Amino acid sequence: MAVTGRVESALAVESDIVLDVNVRAEACPLNLAPTSSTTNMLALGDALAMVLLKARGFEAEDFAELHPGGQIGRRLLIRVSGIMRKGDRLAIVKPTDNVAAALLAMQRCKSGAAVVVDDDGRLKGIFTHGDFVRGFQADTQIADRPVAEFMTANPISIADDKLAAEAVHAFEKNPIDEIVVLSDDGRVVGLVDVQDLSRERIF
Repeated sequence: MAVTGRVESALAVESDIVLDVNVRAEACPLNLAPTSSTTNMLALGDALAMVLLKARGFEAEDFAELHPGGQIGRRLLIRVSGIMRKGDRLAIVKPTDNVAAALLAMQRCKSGAAVVVDDDGRLKGIFTHGDFVRGFQADTQIADRPVAEFMTANPISIADDKLAAEAVHAFEKNPIDEIVVLSDDGRVVGLVDVQDLSRERIF
């Protein structure tokens, strides 16, 4: 197989398959420097690579294995459980806790949100800095009121065994900064902040 701009060349004549990358003229005003021809070669190379990729069934996971240190590799090899905030970095409150308690928990964990759970640890909602601002604008005396009145019910969540790529997709689809992480039995185990993805060079 030959890739050439001269189909009458000796190389082309001796080849079984000839890919013609001839250009009428170079972009160079002197028609000397290879400009249009180099662009042509790049386009053909990309096209061949994509056809080969499809023919071999090359998937994103294969790319990740070959480039584990890159952004795509981290998205496809790192699980949500590996980047989520948990333990003393996870702010958790009950629906009956007041707003002041939620803000204190958020401050203690240096988090922009507190996850609201019931007595069994199941998700009831999320209380974010944005929720507080909206509530405070409506009523400056909200500190002693239950956080359940201001939380966002049914927030977006993700399983802890999912790939980081799925968390990225959720952030791209929704105007949010936090995603609640659930275990396989539906209990809250963590929180992923969009800044966590940036810190891990995933997003």
